[in-house]
Amino acid sequence: MPKSGKWWIAAGAGGLLLAFAPFLAVDQALRFYVERQAQSRLDGLASSALGLVEMRLEQATTTLVDLGAMRVDQCGPEALASMRRAVFATNPLKELSILDASRRTLCTHFGIFAEERTLSRELNLSSRRLSLAMVRFRDRPERALQLRLERAGGGSIAALVPDDALLPEASQEETNGSRRLRLTLDGGEVIAARPDGEEGGSFDEEGSLAARRHSERFPISVDAERGRGTIAEEYRDILLIGRLGASVVTAFALIFVGLSIPRERNDPAVELKRAIANGEIIPFYQPLVDLKTGQIHGAEVLARWRRPDGALIPPVRFIPLAEESGLIYDMTRVLMRRARDEMGALYGARPRIKIGFNLFAGHFSDGRIVADVKEIFGGSPIAFDQIVLEVTERSPLADLAEARQVIAALQALGCQVGIDDVGTGHGGLSYLLKLGVDLIKIDKMFVDALGTERYSQTIIETLAELARNMKIEVVAEGVETFEQVEYLRAKDIRIAQGYVFAPPLPGSSYAALLEAMEKPRSAIVPTPLFAQRAS
Repeated sequence: MPKSGKWWIAAGAGGLLLAFAPFLAVDQALRFYVERQAQSRLDGLASSALGLVEMRLEQATTTLVDLGAMRVDQCGPEALASMRRAVFATNPLKELSILDASRRTLCTHFGIFAEERTLSRELNLSSRRLSLAMVRFRDRPERALQLRLERAGGGSIAALVPDDALLPEASQEETNGSRRLRLTLDGGEVIAARPDGEEGGSFDEEGSLAARRHSERFPISVDAERGRGTIAEEYRDILLIGRLGASVVTAFALIFVGLSIPRERNDPAVELKRAIANGEIIPFYQPLVDLKTGQIHGAEVLARWRRPDGALIPPVRFIPLAEESGLIYDMTRVLMRRARDEMGALYGARPRIKIGFNLFAGHFSDGRIVADVKEIFGGSPIAFDQIVLEVTERSPLADLAEARQVIAALQALGCQVGIDDVGTGHGGLSYLLKLGVDLIKIDKMFVDALGTERYSQTIIETLAELARNMKIEVVAEGVETFEQVEYLRAKDIRIAQGYVFAPPLPGSSYAALLEAMEKPRSAIVPTPLFAQRAS
């Protein structure tokens, strides 16, 4: 072959190599970026899941130690009552039991009956008196963790934490099979998995990314896993854009365009931030009614997202996003200002009517919410003593001492502070004991269960009696039938809200209802929202 021919072949090969080198470099850089981002998110998921498990087990351990100090060692009425109170006060507990020296169950907090079960090998914790084991039940597929505390005089007390309380509920992404969580005991036994039933196996032929976090306090680990196939599909647009680069400079330009403009346009957090700035987040008002008089007691302000075309987006689709992204703080300020402007004149003429706002756990980590309330309502027709601020149990407060200081500062202004969703989340009785709140809200779950769940009445009556003894107000949520109204009124629960009275109303409708039902203080006595039924 002539020299010139060889030169052209070499030149052509070199040109092809130089032409493809930028594409290969960009492709590899993008793949590295995608995997690093996915791994970081997976590490965070495993860490947060382990934190939840450790918190549940710490709560159970504290309950066992408290019962041990009370010398609960025999199955008498007093011991059973103490165990029942402990189960009620500690949200994740399923069962408390007393065991003899041979570790045979003598009784549970239900009574003498205990269903058949098998235990894995017990693992001792840092204290030799405490041990942990996994429990399987004979007639049910559920599993649980058993914490057992040995007593100095023989015998022991055990607590069961069910598997469904140990890992966070599966999101839509997890339900679709793209993400998996497993909780395992040292030794390999799988205690719980999300989604349910996903105890083993791999996602696809391309393998998966994994993250493991091992507890320093308990012999347990959390594994998070995600298939590479779903990761690649999620970032497919970025990979395609990057491969179109003709040179290093062009490739980097396309990467920045791909990572900023297209993703920002489709980023739900960016869209929500834009909606808040454009005034698309508006307040709806759900009336609260005095069950004794039928008068309007006030309203709870609920966020709604109204798009420019008039379509309403339900809060379940944007409230969790607002909390996760930190936009909840801007959203709360917007709702407060909008409610002040819409209801200021009406509330100024009706000083006994309340207006309530839901706060995120993060609001109680510093004094920013106190400054916001002063700035928004100071000098407005709505007085501080008409404002009710609620913190939900569904998200744990990071620092109860700090939260107590914030609550005290809000109460010093004249505001009331309450606990929403009582009995369904992280706080339990500790919130009531340590936060010094003014009111509690009984969650809709317990009101719905009246007449169908035998323990619902006991829970409601216990909460009402506890509130009376602590001299705090009780509000029932989710009231939908007159039978529930009659029951709550018979139990001296005065304030309620729910669809039996009115759904959440836009500002104009709630204002019309207030003007019709609650005359200004200089006018006549208001007409009840509903007539009391004859007994």
